[in-house]
Amino acid sequence: MHVAVYLPLLSGALLGLVAQRLARLLPPATAAWLLTCAGVLVATATSFALAMLAVTLVGEAAPIAALGPWSTTALEAASPVPDATSVLAGLALLVIAVLAGRVAIRRAKAAAAARRLCAALGGGPGDLVVVDDPAVDAFAVPALRGRVVASRALLASLPADERRAVLAHESAHLRHRHHRHRLAVELAAAMNPLLRPLVDAVDYATERWADEDAAAALGSRAVVARALARAGLRAAAADRRTVWGVASMSATADPSRLILRVEALLAPAARRRPGLVCAVAMLVILTVGATVEAQRDSEDLFEDSTVTVAVHQPGPALNP
Repeated sequence: MHVAVYLPLLSGALLGLVAQRLARLLPPATAAWLLTCAGVLVATATSFALAMLAVTLVGEAAPIAALGPWSTTALEAASPVPDATSVLAGLALLVIAVLAGRVAIRRAKAAAAARRLCAALGGGPGDLVVVDDPAVDAFAVPALRGRVVASRALLASLPADERRAVLAHESAHLRHRHHRHRLAVELAAAMNPLLRPLVDAVDYATERWADEDAAAALGSRAVVARALARAGLRAAAADRRTVWGVASMSATADPSRLILRVEALLAPAARRRPGLVCAVAMLVILTVGATVEAQRDSEDLFEDSTVTVAVHQPGPALNP
């Protein structure tokens, strides 16, 4: 088993280091898709790599070896993975299973809460629901084909063009199913904690994606920037993302993130950078390829141990 089996860990660290920069340099939709796909593939490769590191030690256990034709002695002698590394890999897999399960349960509860909220709000898919709650600004609920919720106070405080910008932003969250991108990278980060920065990066990229969609709908990036700045001043202190799955246009716990989004809207649109996209894609391809190669090495290791058993088996006695 080659050193390449450890490549998913290195790839996860590299993606974590560059995720925020990629989210700012690339067009938002490109960044969101690239980081989501790269995160999911690298996280999956990480789990497979850990399984390959742990499998030889599992195969050396007598109860498991009894189920197969390989020799535990030959397998132990041929395995290039130290027992300590195999044990750590097995423990890491258990931790990953627990963390991913927690994310799945938390998201399932959030989805159920969103469905209940949509049912209580009424209306049809994609409809705007206006509420009188002063603690609410505007947000999208990604359940039952979605609702856009806005407070009467927020809508009254904005000029007509900025109202359209806010609503177009929230509708973009629903149309592009941004909550799925966020769920995917949360699960990826649970499977490989080195990918944790991708959660914030994809959150930012999807918000910027919705900003740009709103700007395209209104034909003015400046109007969206003004609406974002004005609505941001009214943001409620509570973090609704844990309940509704997508952040509202104005709800943000980090003022610096809001400033970055306004600055991005007031600056020229991000350029396409095919070289950068290809570099990330190549890293992911190499990572997946290394994992496949590690799997083949593991299979060869067990096959070689099986051949050793066949060679040492005594032949039938010859009649005189």
